[in-house]
This record gives sequence, C-alpha cells and structure tokens, in this order.
Amino acid sequence: MTNNSSELSDTELWTARLRLSKFIRLEAQRTATELGFSWRPASIAPSDLDALRAEFQVCHVSGLPLRVLRDFSEVTIYDRSATNWAFRYMHDTRHVWLSADFSTEAELAVASCHLARAKAEGLSPRSLEYELLLADTVGQTLYMAHTHRFVINQLQFALDCIRFDFDTALEREAGWSLMQGTAT
Repeated sequence: MTNNSSELSDTELWTARLRLSKFIRLEAQRTATELGFSWRPASIAPSDLDALRAEFQVCHVSGLPLRVLRDFSEVTIYDRSATNWAFRYMHDTRHVWLSADFSTEAELAVASCHLARAKAEGLSPRSLEYELLLADTVGQTLYMAHTHRFVINQLQFALDCIRFDFDTALEREAGWSLMQGTAT
C-alpha cells in the first residue's frame, strides 16, 4: 500500500470505486456462470472452511445460491452493499477452490488470487482501484491478525492505508471501533 494518493478528490475516489465495483460484479457473475449457482446475502453464513465446503457442494448440486454474510457491508470500498456481497461470494468460492482455511496465511493466499485477477483484467498495481482492493484484502487480513476484530469502516480503513500506511490505518480504525463498538 503506497502513499501516492494523499490528495484524492471525491470524483477520483468515486470513479475508482465504480470501476472496481464493475470489475467485482463481472468476476462474481463469471464465477456464478461457471459454477451454476450465485449468492444471496444472509444474516448467517458459513464461518469456517468445512461449513463453506458443505454449502458449496449443496449449492453446486441444487443450484441454490450460496449464503454470504450481509453484515458490515454499509461502508466499503465498493459502490453499494450488493457489490460487497458479490465480492464475498467471489472470496468464499476462492477459499473452496484453494482449500484455504480462514487463517491469516490462507486469507493472504485468497487475497493474492483476487489481486492477480485484477491485474489480469487490466487494473494496474499503481491504480487507485488496485490500491483499494489491496487495502481491503491484505490490509483487512493483517488488521484481523493484529486485533482479532473486523474492520468496521472499511472505506476509511482502505483510504488510511493508501494515504498514510498500514500502522496508521490500524491505529485509526482501532480507535474508531473502540468508540463505536467492535465488529467481532
């Protein structure tokens, strides 16, 4: 995560969020077409690799949509909650494909898969879209490893990673989440 975006205009940020959201929705739709099932937001979703594999198999056989966690989708790097749910679908299916549990190392492997796809689809590692995705996937994984909590304000956390550095983003989010209540 670099510091090359310290002075972003609202228009630049919104444009990058829209481009990234379009990429995510297309990737999720490609995945759904390939697998034969899509996703749906739910209050309860699989919370470990075994449960995710089991639901993946049921969805693959039945065509029913995979449940993705609805919570914590209001303030993200994407244009709307529905795009965050599409990302979670992509993310969860990658866990199954990679046999990646929810450990820090495995989450980083899944993040690497997302970043590789973004590059393959033309999102430059120097682009704001890529930096947002990097902060969202790698940054949030490292935050969870340090604090054992989810990032509440995902957009601000990503922007802090880009504008400052990971340590500053961690401190700011930890302070903010303590004041607002934690996301566990």
